[in-house]
Amino acid sequence: MASNEERHHWYAIRTVPGSQKPQREYEVEATRSRKGYRITPKLNPAVSAVERALTNAGFVHYMPAEKRLVRDRKHTDLWKPRRFALLVGYVFVLNPTDFRRLEDVDGVAHVVKDASGAPLRVDLLDILQLRQAEAQSEANFDIQSQRARKTIRLKAKRDPRLMKIVRKLELVEDATLPIHMGVIAA
Repeated sequence: MASNEERHHWYAIRTVPGSQKPQREYEVEATRSRKGYRITPKLNPAVSAVERALTNAGFVHYMPAEKRLVRDRKHTDLWKPRRFALLVGYVFVLNPTDFRRLEDVDGVAHVVKDASGAPLRVDLLDILQLRQAEAQSEANFDIQSQRARKTIRLKAKRDPRLMKIVRKLELVEDATLPIHMGVIAA
């Protein structure tokens, strides 16, 4: 029987600029207009374009990511959590069988290779360290988010306009955070 290290070969791939951003999706909505429908673009913040392409191509992948607070465009006194790549430009693929097919996937620039031109294998311990860094980042973000929710509720008690926004966001369970907090990292 093969050991875990023999079965789990991770390889690094270089991504095309912009492919680690959220994938734009399109939904068809029924309307009462003459045409009867409308196509609306939406972003799925949980999946990047390269991740979706790799999944559709049948590859098992890992893109280390972290959450950050980003200012909301509609309500500038609020912040929203957004997902960003922890290693910009790199995604890891588990046991790819066909490297040429992997390089043909949208969003993949090329497979990272060693000096001899063979695909460079990433050590499993390095992947585990990335997962540990990702988990630590997630824990820090959760603490910041809890503090921010408490702060925004306190501020909303004094501002009726903000109270209306906070109630609406709580109904849809959309996490937003205030702009003037000391916990927001640059």
